[in-house]
Amino acid sequence: MKIKLPFLVFFIFIFFSLNYTFAGDGNMDFKTINLSNGTKIKHLYRDNIPIVYVTVLIPASPLDETKPSQAYLTAHMLTHGTKNRSARQIEDEIDFLAISIEKKVTHDYTMLTLASTKRHLKRAVELLFDILKNPIFPEDEFIKEVTILEKSLRQMEQDPSFIANKKFLLRLFGKHPYGRPVEGEPETLKNLKREDLIEFYNRFYKPDKMIFSFVGDLNDKELDEIKKHYMENWKGKSSERKISPPEFTKRDKVNEVLIKRDDLLQSTIILGQEGISRKDDDFYAFSLMNYILGGGGLTSRLAKKVREEKGFAYSIYSTFTPYLLPGSFYIEVKTKAENAQNVIKIIKDELKKISSHGVTEEEIKEAKQFLTGSFPLRFDTMRKVSEFLPLLEFYELGDDYFLKYAEYINKITNQDILRVSKRILNQNYIIVIVGPP
Repeated sequence: MKIKLPFLVFFIFIFFSLNYTFAGDGNMDFKTINLSNGTKIKHLYRDNIPIVYVTVLIPASPLDETKPSQAYLTAHMLTHGTKNRSARQIEDEIDFLAISIEKKVTHDYTMLTLASTKRHLKRAVELLFDILKNPIFPEDEFIKEVTILEKSLRQMEQDPSFIANKKFLLRLFGKHPYGRPVEGEPETLKNLKREDLIEFYNRFYKPDKMIFSFVGDLNDKELDEIKKHYMENWKGKSSERKISPPEFTKRDKVNEVLIKRDDLLQSTIILGQEGISRKDDDFYAFSLMNYILGGGGLTSRLAKKVREEKGFAYSIYSTFTPYLLPGSFYIEVKTKAENAQNVIKIIKDELKKISSHGVTEEEIKEAKQFLTGSFPLRFDTMRKVSEFLPLLEFYELGDDYFLKYAEYINKITNQDILRVSKRILNQNYIIVIVGPP
C-alpha cells in the first residue's frame, strides 16, 4: 500500500511535535509585546528543532453566549470556509503543508493553536490569519457540524461519568453557563442558526483582546514580519464581556440525586460543592489540600481509605475547577451499588476530618515536593508552553509565574490548609449517584 507523501510528512511531524521534550528547562525567557491595536504577544525563541507553535486566546466562551453551543460552534466553524478558501481547500492545505490547527473552547475562553514546521510557516501563518479574520460560516457546513455535534452529545450522554457530572453541575450552578457542557445541549441545537455564529464572531473575534504566543524557531525579525503583515493593521474592538458570577443556592442539608440505570453493574458517585476562582488568594493552599485529600493518586487520603483499606473502589479522586469565577470542587468514584452508601460515608468523614484537624507535617511535605517537582513537566513540550503563555495574561498570573510557583507553594503552612478547608468545605454537599436501583 502506497502512503501519500503529505500524510507521511504529517505523521512524522506530529510524532516529533508530540514527543519532543521542550528544552527550556525552566528558563522561560520570553518577551511580552503590546501592539497599538490592543493585541498582546508572548514570544519565546527556541531553535532546538525547526517547529513553531502559534497560539491565540480569544476571551469568548459560554459566559458570553445568548444561546448554548454558540461559542463552541463558532470556534469549530472557523476552518469551514473563508472569503478566500472553501472548507475543502482549507482541509487540503492543512494536509499538504503537514500542519495542524486545533481549537479548544473552555468555560472561560477560546483557544486556537497552529503547529507548523519552519519550512511551511509562512503559508501556515497566512492560513491561520485568514480563518481568524475572514470566516464566512457556510450554511451547508453549519448544518453538517450541528448534526455531528448532536450525535456526539447524545453518545456522551450514555456515559455514567458524563451523566453524573452534568447533573452535578446543573444542581450546583443552575442556569449559569458553568452549569452546562461547553458543547451545549442536544435539545437546544435546533434553536441555533448560522446567524448566531456570525453575531458571536462579530462581537468577540477582534484583535484588541486577543493574546498570542509564538514559541519555537521564530526569531525577532521573523516575528516582526508577521506583526507587520497580519497583526498591526488589524483593527476592531470586541464587545465588553458582561459576566455574571454564579448564584449558589444555600443548602441546609445534603442534596442527593439518584439516577437509576438498570444496565449498569456499578454506581458512579460524585460528591461536591462550590469551589474557588483562579484568582482566589487561597488557590495554592486549596491546591495542596486537594492533593492530600484525593488529588494525589494512590498516595491521597481517599485512595488509601477507600481503595487500600476497604477495597470498595479501584480508583477515587478529588478535583476542582478554578475558573475566572468560582467553579466547583468534587470527588468522583465508581463502586459496587451495595457499597455506595459506605463510600459516601467515608468521603464525608474524610472531608470533615481535614476541615477540622488539617493535615500532618509529613503530608504537606510530600505534597509540596510533588507539586513543585512535577511543575516543570507541565511545560515539557513546546505545545504546552505555547498554550500556557496566554493564560499568564488572561488570569493575571504574572510573567514571573514560572519562577515564583515553587515559592507560592512552599510558603503554605498547615494553618493555611486548615483555614481554607474550614472556609470552603461544608457538610451540605451535592451527591449524584448514577447506577442500578
